Amino acid sequence: MVFFFEKIYNFITLKKFWPNFYVLCRAMQKMSFMIQKFIIVAVMFISFMFFSEGGVSAQNAYDADGKKTGPWIITGDMSRQKGFDDGAKVEEGEYKKSRKVGVWIKYWPNGEKKAEVFYDRGRPTGDYKSFYENGQLEESGSMKGGNLVGEFAMYYPDGTPKQKKTFNEVGETEGLVTFWFENGQKELEFQTISGKETGKAEWFYENGDKKKEKTFVNGVASEPVLFERKNPPYEDPNPPIVEKGPKAKGDENSAQGGKNGSQIVDGYHKTYDKAGNILMDGEFSNGRLNDGRHYIYDEFGLLDHIEVFKKGVYAGNGVIGSKDKY
Repeated sequence: MVFFFEKIYNFITLKKFWPNFYVLCRAMQKMSFMIQKFIIVAVMFISFMFFSEGGVSAQNAYDADGKKTGPWIITGDMSRQKGFDDGAKVEEGEYKKSRKVGVWIKYWPNGEKKAEVFYDRGRPTGDYKSFYENGQLEESGSMKGGNLVGEFAMYYPDGTPKQKKTFNEVGETEGLVTFWFENGQKELEFQTISGKETGKAEWFYENGDKKKEKTFVNGVASEPVLFERKNPPYEDPNPPIVEKGPKAKGDENSAQGGKNGSQIVDGYHKTYDKAGNILMDGEFSNGRLNDGRHYIYDEFGLLDHIEVFKKGVYAGNGVIGSKDKY
């Protein structure tokens, strides 16, 4: 009988599933009906004890010592990270004695994958990947002993390469290092040996023309050689939309017409906050302060500083004068 109980235990704990399953079935064929029933009852009892003692891990469980164990899903209501709904997944993976093990996946608030990292006893080890919120790969590499090792790459949000390099076993760059502009043109390229620059390094403009070069010997650079641009400067065919100047806020006084921030479009305006303090003073365009002064107050209502805008661009802080009410 000891033989059968040993086979039953091994069968349930999946140590040697198929060999034990075959041996157990053949042995039961030779036994009487009563003994077969006894074996079935024993299997059911041991299975119950096995599951009760955590043979199959439950989600978000703790072991007998109160440490996290098995598969876990961290949701918004459990995490300190902002932007997640209470039930949204922030990350998921497996714990062993409250240490992350195996592959852990982190998510953006929109549900897209943010990172995929392999852990060994709580430390990132091996290959990892991070992603932009649009799902595009942002970075890929490998960790060993706290160092980056092997191939490393970064990308722009549209998938264009940003930089590529290789690390040796102690985390030093080894071989070719290349950087690219967002338009895909090469920005910088040089060679390294044990983390030190060596040989010729070349810089480029966004239009592809060479900008300068240096020669390195054991990490020490020579004087740079500069080059004149040969072709027209690069112009972005899809320039980012820049919101110029802060949106109109506050209210005009009745003498000016009494418009509030949402009604102010173009021309000169001076607005006030609810306490009667000057808020904005200058020329507005498309509902934004284009040329003028934006008055910033502290939590006690006292004037803290004045931001000056010229042609919709922040030009610095202005001097607080006697005409400025505070």
